[in-house]
Amino acid sequence: MAKFTDSFHHLKTILRKGDVRSAIIYLNGLTEHRFTSVYRFDQEILTNVYFFDRENPMQESTPDIPVMASYCGFVRNSHNTFTTFDSLQDDRLHDHPKQLVVRSYCGMPLLDENGKMFGTICHFDFRPLPISDTTVKLLESIAPLLKQATRPFTP
Repeated sequence: MAKFTDSFHHLKTILRKGDVRSAIIYLNGLTEHRFTSVYRFDQEILTNVYFFDRENPMQESTPDIPVMASYCGFVRNSHNTFTTFDSLQDDRLHDHPKQLVVRSYCGMPLLDENGKMFGTICHFDFRPLPISDTTVKLLESIAPLLKQATRPFTP
């Protein structure tokens, strides 16, 4: 529990400084996943707000894609956490456009001050990976703090 508490405190400290990208980078370092990102829903388009790729740290964004061509669509439709350890073993992802590409995903909804979902924060990878309870808890705990930090980017 100390690791969670210490990590969460450190994330809050980074976000108080307004440095969301550094918070995303730190959060990524707490998981095995290659990618950590914040996305915004723009109607049926998923727009990247913050992005970190540990193998290509200079890349700061990804192209926009249709919401339903991403696992973030599951978060949006359920208004809840969505995880998959291995997309090839997950019946929910049968015939999904990213099933063969994004093998592991853990995403949480981001809500504005009125409780309306505007996006997601997520970890993902091209390889199957376990997703720890601590990883889920950290994302769920940090998500409410991002509504303030991402304010300029929300609709």
